[in-house]
Amino acid sequence: MTEAFPVPPAALPQPAATVERIVRLGARLGRSRDEVLRAETLSRACGVPVEVVRALLQGRAAGEPDIHERFRQRLDLLHETHRKDDGRKFSHGEIARQSGISRQQVQALLCGDRRPTMDHCSRLERFFNRPAGFLQSEDAEALSCALAGIEKTLLRECQEHSERDALAAASAGAGRRPSLYERHGVDGIALRAALLPDRGRTKLLEWLDTYMEEEAAERRSGSAGEQS
Repeated sequence: MTEAFPVPPAALPQPAATVERIVRLGARLGRSRDEVLRAETLSRACGVPVEVVRALLQGRAAGEPDIHERFRQRLDLLHETHRKDDGRKFSHGEIARQSGISRQQVQALLCGDRRPTMDHCSRLERFFNRPAGFLQSEDAEALSCALAGIEKTLLRECQEHSERDALAAASAGAGRRPSLYERHGVDGIALRAALLPDRGRTKLLEWLDTYMEEEAAERRSGSAGEQS
């Protein structure tokens, strides 16, 4: 018999730092905290009850349910919100056929009459198109994953705004090719770097150092030519 999934390690820290970054990014785009951090939207994204999401966003501790109760909460939410094209919920038989879990097991899991295994979780997460760990992760961890997605989206929007502003500012220099900084702006380059993994960020910074040295050399050369 397949063993039920183990209880995960101690809870992760509250996602306060990510919340602060999201609020700052939202302010740059003219959006309020409530606009960028909608508890209902986050609840649907991470499977955590709305009242718990609100508590975690405010930095307050929220009672962590038993791992099996947490599984039930998230599976219930997925079954309720993940609908077919016609708006109807998937039947137990449809979930069974497409996930590879028997109909009896699906029914028992949804009714809370059976403890889920790691295989059950993996199959159901794939069926409902959710990331690995969605049905098992602790509330703070699940919310942090949803917040990371929001932060990434806002970073991209800020980058696009910064690049548009930089291009508009460079329009006065018509007749010459705008420099890297004029095309993207310092903010735009910094935001691009924030979206990269550590290795990519290191390569970008190395390339920027080289670019800045070449740009400075060109300017010195141009100044020397004008003086002569």
